[in-house]
Amino acid sequence: MKKRNSLYLGLLGACLVAALSLTMASCTQETVADLVVYGKIFTSEKQDSLAEALVVKDGKYVYVGSKEGAAQYIGEQTQVIDRTGQGMIMAGCTEGHGHYIVSNFLKNSKSVLFMTPKDTSKDILEKLAQKVADVKSTYYFGFGWSYTELDKHHDFPTKDQIDAIMADVPVYLSDLEGHKGLVNSYCLEHSGILDENGKVRDDFKYKSFVEVDANGYPTGLVREQAGTYVRSRACVPDDGNEIWFKAITDTQQGLNAMGYTAALEAWGNQMGTATFEALNAMDKEGKLTYNVTMSYEIENLTPEETEKGIQEAIDAMKFSSKHVNANILKLFEDGTMETGTGHALLPAASGNNGRAIWSTQELSDITLKANKAGLTVHVHTMGDGAVRNVMDAYENAFNINEKEHFSPTVIRNQMVHMRNVAPEDYDRLARCGIVCVSGILWHWSKESTREYFRTSNAMNEKYFYEAYPYQSFLNHGIHTTIHTDAPASSGSPKDPFGIMQIACTGSLVNNEVDCPEPFDTKECVVNRADFLRSLTIEGAYQMYSENERGSIKEGKYADFIIIDKDVLTCDVQELHNTQVLNTFFEGKCVYEKK
Repeated sequence: MKKRNSLYLGLLGACLVAALSLTMASCTQETVADLVVYGKIFTSEKQDSLAEALVVKDGKYVYVGSKEGAAQYIGEQTQVIDRTGQGMIMAGCTEGHGHYIVSNFLKNSKSVLFMTPKDTSKDILEKLAQKVADVKSTYYFGFGWSYTELDKHHDFPTKDQIDAIMADVPVYLSDLEGHKGLVNSYCLEHSGILDENGKVRDDFKYKSFVEVDANGYPTGLVREQAGTYVRSRACVPDDGNEIWFKAITDTQQGLNAMGYTAALEAWGNQMGTATFEALNAMDKEGKLTYNVTMSYEIENLTPEETEKGIQEAIDAMKFSSKHVNANILKLFEDGTMETGTGHALLPAASGNNGRAIWSTQELSDITLKANKAGLTVHVHTMGDGAVRNVMDAYENAFNINEKEHFSPTVIRNQMVHMRNVAPEDYDRLARCGIVCVSGILWHWSKESTREYFRTSNAMNEKYFYEAYPYQSFLNHGIHTTIHTDAPASSGSPKDPFGIMQIACTGSLVNNEVDCPEPFDTKECVVNRADFLRSLTIEGAYQMYSENERGSIKEGKYADFIIIDKDVLTCDVQELHNTQVLNTFFEGKCVYEKK
């Protein structure tokens, strides 16, 4: 009886082994890879951050590890890319804040003229005159001049000079950063900011942002919110519907070529919801080759308009789709430190310390309402005073969520640029889970620019010597991502590896940038892996997609790039020469360097 049982068990065991072998063979056959890549792979994961191979099936990673482990997934139809000993493979990069789609829209608009930061007042007027002569339009929009360059000579084109070229339709000429505008009389009159005497209304909220002459009449220079107010009411392009799809196509091709597979579009509703609608339509047609997060910007004009703007942002969430996330409410809390409109805790020699656009209570009310509706708040902050006000509002929303649990996770409210931060605010940024979208790419400056800072009295002397605290964010465990702010990049590189060199050295010299002297080296990142994580997994965290993207990990979408340098070990001065050879989005090659 015992022998018979033993025989029975032996046969049963053999059958089980055979069945298991068949199952394993079947599993291996079912997971024949679409793509296998060999090389030095930086995964962006904190643990096991380096691997030798990745395997892609149906747009996702099914294996990340050794070459030997990856070999079992290779079949007759598997594409194999072997980059062993050549450059590096890493997750696709994330652009934390840029203005690409509207910029490409403007490039394709017949009525737009482009200027350069080197243009003088005379150059600007001549370019406008040429555009008016070449194109008959219902508006003229310009972009690209430099406030600091014109202000050095106190020579700005006036509304009268612009009127002499075109007085019958609106003319709005924006500076490179988008914070100042040169306008004709038509814009001023039709925006409704003037009284019956042709002067700025006393009750206009942003009267101080309108430049006036000795007699109190507007010169044609408008700053910050005053510029936004004038532009949005008097200079609205009328040719958008014809070119949005091209603008988006141009945007994703440009981003993919630089190694980006995700981006936050910070000019989302500059032309209404046209951008949202076009992105949603393209995504449904399977034409998007990157993930885009859309922002809806509101201005502080009247309580009624603020309420209306929040509701419009909530309504715009309906345009979200697989690759489009319309969940950002964007605000400005200040302007720029260099021009005296950044809100600082310490006053300049002139007594000016900028101006907060929203009160802390207003920010707190907006943040709480937006967060409860599912919107993340994303605020432009340059000065430490602006950071303080926004932090107070964010902390209030965080504390209420801790009690009410209206959001199941830590709210990922965001600040962008952050030129200066008071030391006592770092721990609060970390505790409340704030995402700091770093302006590290502006960490260099020409000596002539620094001299302008010193002589303009626009900001306190303390701020001359410190800016963009990237390493301090990392030291405090703050979620930190990277942005270009393109096209408002002030001559900085837009590609991630040019920015990486600035982040590591504080300086950059290439064909376009000549800034050899570092600005504030204590804020330069020492650990290059930290920077790459800011570009990738932290960017995915900012976009709420860290469980699906942002690192090379089994189960995630295969968004990755192949580059020609090992940016972890190469000469730091060569980082900016790094070339993207291929960009893959969900396992498909969407860019290949020719």
